[in-house]
Amino acid sequence: MTSHRAAPLLGLALLAGCYTYRTAGPVDTTAPEAGTRIEVSLTQQGAVSLAAQLGPGAQSVEGNLLGTDETGLSLAVWEVEDARRARSDWKGEQVTIPREAIAAVRRRIFSPGATGLLGGLLAGGALAAYEVFKGSGSVAGVGPGSGPGQGQQ
Repeated sequence: MTSHRAAPLLGLALLAGCYTYRTAGPVDTTAPEAGTRIEVSLTQQGAVSLAAQLGPGAQSVEGNLLGTDETGLSLAVWEVEDARRARSDWKGEQVTIPREAIAAVRRRIFSPGATGLLGGLLAGGALAAYEVFKGSGSVAGVGPGSGPGQGQQ
């Protein structure tokens, strides 16, 4: 495969990107900037007190940080994970999580190593598929001059 054909595939792989979550700091002082994608792990008591808003057994909440103050974090929620590891998708609904309900806060960051690995695997797979399926477009033994009655005199 020529490089001009491989470049779009690699570009698509990089657009997909891989992300990981890293601890953002102590819960009582954590204040990432607004708009940051974060994941908040809840304490047991926090899960109980927020059950009416997040659903029963919620363990973690992922979303974009809207703001912080001394009482808690306000999020546009994208996903909630419960104790059974079942995830529910949200559409950016705003929820305020009190600081005493927070066990940990992690910030979403781009992972260049994992993205490079994924990109390499996707590009390698595309190249391998191209090599397997490239050819003249005809099946051996079938083509001009090989039909019934052809070439048998």
